[in-house]
Parts: sequence; structure tokens; C-alpha cells
Amino acid sequence: MMLKTFSKPAIKWTVAAILCATLSAGALVNAVAATATADEVTASKTYVESSTEFEVGNGDVVVSTNKNFNMSFDVIKANKITIDNCGEKQTISVAKGTVEEVLDRTGITLTDNKSVTPSLNTVITEDTNIYVYNAKNIKLTTNGTEMSVKAPEGTVENALNILGYTVTDNDILSVDKNAQVEDDMEIILKKVTYVDEKSTEKISYKTVEKDSDDIMTGESEVSQKGVDGEKEVTKRCKYIDGKYASTKVIGEKVTKEPVDKVILNGTKRGTITDTSGAPVSYRYMVSGSGTAYTAAPGSLTATGATVYEGGVAVNPAIIPYGSKLYIEAADGSHVYGYATAVDTGGALMDGSAIVDLFYFSYDDCVNFGRRDVNVYVL
Repeated sequence: MMLKTFSKPAIKWTVAAILCATLSAGALVNAVAATATADEVTASKTYVESSTEFEVGNGDVVVSTNKNFNMSFDVIKANKITIDNCGEKQTISVAKGTVEEVLDRTGITLTDNKSVTPSLNTVITEDTNIYVYNAKNIKLTTNGTEMSVKAPEGTVENALNILGYTVTDNDILSVDKNAQVEDDMEIILKKVTYVDEKSTEKISYKTVEKDSDDIMTGESEVSQKGVDGEKEVTKRCKYIDGKYASTKVIGEKVTKEPVDKVILNGTKRGTITDTSGAPVSYRYMVSGSGTAYTAAPGSLTATGATVYEGGVAVNPAIIPYGSKLYIEAADGSHVYGYATAVDTGGALMDGSAIVDLFYFSYDDCVNFGRRDVNVYVL
């Protein structure tokens, strides 16, 4: 770090440096003046430039520069460097240089069985820590790349940390992290990282059905529309050596509650009056086209019952077999009366008719023909 400043312990020294630099500059000018004209002396002053470095007691380096008789001083602040030499630690203050220069300065020599981290040509910075260690030759695979390295003695975890590979509890190691490093050991380190991602997802509304005696039986209506809600989902994505591996949901937060769709099903019974004037209570009514048919006495219906007047054919998906009915023409022109759903037929199943009335008499069938009817399901 270069600072245009002076620390207090260095003030006396820098003053002396200023005097030395000034005297040196003056001596140079005097020497030129002794052998040159005034104009030549003036010209010489233009090109006077020198730079000198001095290290002071606390490790700072002062750089004095004389450029055209303008003196400037820069201070390179010292960095405190910790050196761990096979377990023996020392701290020195160094302003500049490389790891190799620091080792030379402290008298530490690397023998064949020793290694150092960071590398010898690494430039010293304020957070540099130097490790000199007895080395073991191992094969280390990280991020899918295999390399031969010299690892320090001790546990696998400590060796990897010194080599610059921090091992966390999430990481995957091919050997026990507390195992001792040995020559020719093969170590595979897979770095595991997690990234939390948030997204908004839909909460589908539910459909709720309720009975209502305000609505006729067989009818229904939507009393409340459904509205989807929203939730914030937090997912934790796992990456191994930078490659996606898996995802796990770790949290959900509802940000908008869904609104149920409510359907009201009618339970109200209607009332009509039969031909004798008696009230008839019914659950629901089906309106549509009605026809008539005949068959020989004793013929069987779809339910196994023999044909009879008052036994009618229906679509059982609309009017279940066995349902008690009251049937009359929609315009009141004809009343079939009370009936039971016991049979079915093609016209009922394809929807071209909602009921087929049974008569023993062919003439009655012709007389009825086809007309719109109301079928009351009692």
C-alpha cells in the first residue's frame, strides 16, 4: 500500500533522508556549475531525477523521489506476515516482496522433503500466511481434475486447509478427514454448495358443495366463484463441484389465501296438484319430449318386470330405475299420472326423448304421439 504520509516513528528518519537527498541534489548542481555556463546549469536542472528506497525499523519502506528538484516521499506500509515453519511460528513485518524473498530474509531453506504454500513467486499481501511443511506426495482430485501435489503431514483436513481447500461438513471426501496424510494417498474432494431459490406457486381453489332448501331439488347454482391463491416456495438447490444435483423444498409461505368455489345443490321440494286435486310433493322435475310405446302382455322390461300401464321407460342416468313419477303434458293437454321408471330404450339413451309411456293399446300410443311433457320425480 502506497501512502503519501509519514508514521510518527519514521519522522526523524525521513527528515534525515530529505537532508541527504537535498545535499545530493545540491552537490550535483554545484558540480555541473563548475564546468558549465549558467544556461547549461539551468538546462541540467530540468533533467535531475532520482529515486531511493529505505526500510525503517517497523518494516515500512520509504521511497524518496527527486524530480526536477521537487522532493516527494511515499511510504509503503508493512504487512505482518505469519510464517509457520513445520510448527514453529514467527511473525515479521514486510512491506513488499515475494514468498521466496521472505524465506531468504528469514533464513528458511526448502529441502527436498519440504514444500511451501503459497508458491514461492506469490507476491506478499496483508493477508498472506506462509506454511513450510514436511511434504507427502499425494494425488488430489478437486472439481473433477486430478493433480499430484505435495501435502503437509498431519490430518487430511488440516493438509487440505493449508493447501487452500477449506473442507466443510457439507463437502464429500473420499477418505476420513481425520486420517493421517501418507505418501501416494489418493484424495477426492467434492465441494458441495447450496443455493436457496424462491418462487411463487399457485394454490388451486377447492370446490365445496352444500345443500340449499332455497333451490329446487335437482337444480344447483354457484354461490361463490373459486379464486386461486398463491404461496412463496423456498427451494434449496444442491450443487456438487458446481453442477446441479438436487432440489429440496425447505419452506412455504402462503401469500394469498385461495377462495373456495361453493355450489349449492337444491333440496327444496316442489308441489303440484294431481287430477283429483290432491297435492303432490316432488324432488325435481325433468322437461322434454315424451313418446309412447306398446308391447305384448307379459313382455319383460329392462329391470325384469313385466310391462304394465304406469311402468315407463327412461334414461336411468337422468331418472334412476325405481323412481316414482308423476307425468303430464307441459301444456296440460294430457295427464299420464303416477308412474314408475322400469324400462329404457334407444330414444331415451340418445336423448331424443326423456320418457316413453307404456300403453297396452296401440291406439292410445297413437293418440299420445309425441309431445312435450313434465316428469316430476317424487
